Amino acid sequence: MALIENTIGELPYQLTDFDQHSYETEDCFTRHMPKSKIDTAVRAIKAPSGRKILLANNRIVTALENDLDHAYVPGSLAEMLRKRASGDPSDAERFFEPMQPEYLDRDQRIKQLDEQQMERTIMYPGGWALMAEEYLDGIDPLYDNLESFNRWIDEDWGFNYKNRIYSPALLSLRDLDRAVKELDRVLNAGARFIYLPAGPAYGRSPGDPYFDPFWARINEARAVVCYHIAEFFYQANVASHWGWGLRPPFQFSAWQWQCSYGERPVTDTLAALIFDNLFGRYPNIKVVVSEFGAEWVPHFIKKMDKSRGMARLGPWLGGPLNERPSAIFKRHVRVVPYPEDDTPKLIEELGGTDCLVMGSDWPHAEGLREPGEFYHRLSSLDDKTRRDFLRENGLKLFEGID
Repeated sequence: MALIENTIGELPYQLTDFDQHSYETEDCFTRHMPKSKIDTAVRAIKAPSGRKILLANNRIVTALENDLDHAYVPGSLAEMLRKRASGDPSDAERFFEPMQPEYLDRDQRIKQLDEQQMERTIMYPGGWALMAEEYLDGIDPLYDNLESFNRWIDEDWGFNYKNRIYSPALLSLRDLDRAVKELDRVLNAGARFIYLPAGPAYGRSPGDPYFDPFWARINEARAVVCYHIAEFFYQANVASHWGWGLRPPFQFSAWQWQCSYGERPVTDTLAALIFDNLFGRYPNIKVVVSEFGAEWVPHFIKKMDKSRGMARLGPWLGGPLNERPSAIFKRHVRVVPYPEDDTPKLIEELGGTDCLVMGSDWPHAEGLREPGEFYHRLSSLDDKTRRDFLRENGLKLFEGID
């Protein structure tokens, strides 16, 4: 039986979802870590209070709000924020629940996908794996943990499970040689979605030709690069200079939400990839942007076109662009709008749905309780436009890597 049964009725077609989440088991970084390196693994420990917390190479992970044994109730964020604003914490615990089988087991998740009328989905880690890069110092500890985690995610979820669940492998550009080595390994194991943190590449642009050995392999495999919101670089290196720093996202200041956590990390990254002509050098590469929203896209691509004109006499790391950045973006980048974004208006401003795909963020609190709600929220769209956004655009990405 599915955790959440369908209450929205039968849809005319199945959906594709580019933002669902599993949850990590406590041994996700330790199961495949060599015993000689186990002290450098991201691992759960028990604090004096009795609460389980995370230790990342001797650093306590502070950017985590919920207990490791519990998860937010799917779709509960709006009510949770209203309750917090009222100052009444009396029933705060009802927004959390014990870990459910659907969060931890791929076969149980398939049953949930059937109930959601979901044909295929990307399955990001959902609790703390995306924080690893921010908390792990050094080259070997980072890549040893990434390799251990990637072996776990492939073992427990699969890089491609029954053409229904696609789990991204986690990579980093902190060290080129180690990045290429782990990329070769996961590609040979069947990974076709590759997660990278949004942000600079340790003193370089991620689009710098220095990283071409990495990008050439992505291009040859026709793998898809994924960026998902996470606590990397901007809290420690931007927010800290404005008096803020690492903390759980739900405890961020308004300034952090505005300036160092939302769209900025990914717009910085996409601008770097496009201006550095990554897609001119490697035309097979596609990028998916999950959980950054999408209402920024029209202004962003318009501003990129203007910036290109202003910089005609400036340096171009990968050579000058032969077309407008906005055209490159629309061909190579796919963005997941938030459920609360005005998607019909966004589609109108962009002149179509080509660079948009659906994502529900299930089972997170800020996502949809039932992903199919997206279908009913888009009733103002014509049938083809709605179907393209909810299904067909996603299938094209999946079919490109099959």
